[in-house]
Amino acid sequence: MAKSRRRGRELALRGLYEMDITRVNPDKVIADTIQDQEIHFDQRHYAEKVIRGYHDNSNMIDEILAERIKEYDFSRIAAIDRNILRMATYELIFEPAIPPAVTLNEAIEIAKKYSTAESGKFVNGVLGKVLADSKKSEWDPETAPKEEEPEEVVHIEELPEIEEVDLDPETDEGKSVARLAGWKLKSSE
Repeated sequence: MAKSRRRGRELALRGLYEMDITRVNPDKVIADTIQDQEIHFDQRHYAEKVIRGYHDNSNMIDEILAERIKEYDFSRIAAIDRNILRMATYELIFEPAIPPAVTLNEAIEIAKKYSTAESGKFVNGVLGKVLADSKKSEWDPETAPKEEEPEEVVHIEELPEIEEVDLDPETDEGKSVARLAGWKLKSSE
């Protein structure tokens, strides 16, 4: 995915935040938050991947974070900061092709944009600890796996078959169709 993931990350954050606050399932969040957004397919796909990935691994991700924030009660951290940390930790653990510096930088910038400048520093500190204890601490672009491009599935709705009917342009029905549709009817002669 060569395009910027920023929009996808921002949508993922919205979805994670909604799941955190309302306790709804990821399918509802994706339907409500992401599906109607006019964004590139790759960005939508990435947001869905993060939301589902966090949901499927939420206990592990929250435990990783709680272990690195011992001086805070994880549940009492500002919801936006908590979900930025969840999103970035998911990326650090489950997205081996994404450079860790990109993950950290994006999380910090998103925290500054949606929370506070102090949140950016907090996010940086916590994610630095997560990174230090992860496989990505030795990340090398030469040996990192290449990212797979998501394949867009296009659903083509089958159109109903239309029956052609010969209408005599001189009949009332033929004149009505010609007048309403502005069509010129050919006679069968």
